[in-house]
Amino acid sequence: MKGIRAGLAVVFVALAALTGCATPQPPVAMDQAFWAEKQDRIGIAITEIPAPSVQMTGQQGLLDIAVNKGMASGLTKKVESWDSTSLRGLQQKVAERLQAQGYTVKLLDKPYDFKDFKKAERKLGYAELDMTPLKAQEGIDKVVLLMLGVNGTTRSYYGMIPTSDPVSLVTMVTTVVDLDDNRLIYFQPSAVSRAAEGEWDESPEYPNLTNAFYKALDEAEQKMLLPFDAQQLSSN
Repeated sequence: MKGIRAGLAVVFVALAALTGCATPQPPVAMDQAFWAEKQDRIGIAITEIPAPSVQMTGQQGLLDIAVNKGMASGLTKKVESWDSTSLRGLQQKVAERLQAQGYTVKLLDKPYDFKDFKKAERKLGYAELDMTPLKAQEGIDKVVLLMLGVNGTTRSYYGMIPTSDPVSLVTMVTTVVDLDDNRLIYFQPSAVSRAAEGEWDESPEYPNLTNAFYKALDEAEQKMLLPFDAQQLSSN
């Protein structure tokens, strides 16, 4: 349980860095008008997927960090060999779900970076960055932005003392923006954290922790696809 709490602590830091938000934006439920406006063209973008990494949280001095990194070098080597690039397929899978419901979609070719956008006037319920130029640039009315954050493992420490076991972690944000006014039609930051089933410290391969990571990846993908699944439309 401590490991999962440590993982969730990393989530908030990671998502703040990912979205550029100083003031947290609460989740925004899908605007039901989205499903009625089938005449609109929807762009689907995805950010670059960070390589898996080892995160260390908690109160640590510089010496503590150096020692902890040294002690975790074997795990770090293994985590850095993990592959999270399967999430690149999310863009196409979202497109297929929307096309099956009769929407016209456009895949935006490049992985989108927040540097591509200027800061907008900060208002809750609106995107932190001004994405409205995409309307003219890409010929779209709305954009689905799939944002992938920190992934790998996280572990908490007090100084040089671990206070949790490492757990797998995948963070992500799913956003839908109306490009007429930069309004958030949908906004959901989330994370998946999974502990190893059984002993985690089986170096050098760490099979149980590795298995937990790939299960977390699969669960993260399903979370990001869920808002666009056909069953979500049945009550509309």
